Amino acid sequence: MKVKIKSAFLLIVTVFLWGSSFVFIKLGLEEVAPLTLGLLRFAIATPFLLLLVGLTSGFEGLFKGWRQMLILGLTGVTAYHAFQNIGMTMTSASESSIIIASNPILIALCSWYFLKEKISRIGAAGIILAFLGVVTIVARSGLSLGSSSMLGNLLCMGSVFSWTAYSVYGKQKLREASANEITAYSSLFGAILLAPPALILEGLKFPTSTVPWVSLLALGFLCSGIAYLFWYKALEDLPASEAGSYLFLIPVIASTLAYFVLGERLDPTFFFGASLVIAGVIMTTRSHHSS
Repeated sequence: MKVKIKSAFLLIVTVFLWGSSFVFIKLGLEEVAPLTLGLLRFAIATPFLLLLVGLTSGFEGLFKGWRQMLILGLTGVTAYHAFQNIGMTMTSASESSIIIASNPILIALCSWYFLKEKISRIGAAGIILAFLGVVTIVARSGLSLGSSSMLGNLLCMGSVFSWTAYSVYGKQKLREASANEITAYSSLFGAILLAPPALILEGLKFPTSTVPWVSLLALGFLCSGIAYLFWYKALEDLPASEAGSYLFLIPVIASTLAYFVLGERLDPTFFFGASLVIAGVIMTTRSHHSS
């Protein structure tokens, strides 16, 4: 029971930090290009994470499992933040957060298929309900791919698939490496893979004002360093589908902060789609606990 309470606490802190990250990303994107924002974010986080690994276990695991860590860096850092950051240049923090909150649904499905975690009928119904909610959010800006908001929402959906791969594959790798190692090495490889496109496509221009730098520091140390580490610490003790269910809190936090900090407006269609997603994920979570 103590392990469950500890993991729940780690996940609550994690989703709060990730919920606030949408506001920090929006503020950072006002001056920093999307790929550069992702690169600088992990350039800040990675030294802190590597220092933690060096002090606790050494770097032997890097040489043994670098191929697996490369895959984790590609999915959970490079692809995820490329999709998310580029998508958020075209859509709001609120919309992107509710779309990315569909992660628990895909994580549950992939955990069932790859990790043999069980899903009940109620859980399956919750998955369908949440999927309909995501479709509502994505489609509210128009069904034309020519719509920049629609394209941004679709790119954010790409980050959902990336994070699912990162979480499910990373859960398997926890049998061979610690949470500290997976977090640090995936951050290292993810930053390395982000560097060429950021340099070639965006020129790697650094921010010159205070707000973007404050956002980058928050994204690096808190939303990447601490939150990524806490995520895998929780995955050490909980099924991936159960840990993933906490992600439904992200849009609540992100939308509330975006309303007060960014002045984003939320219409009835958004609330309808959001309620479907949250209701679906709650159904999935409760079915997991009752099974």
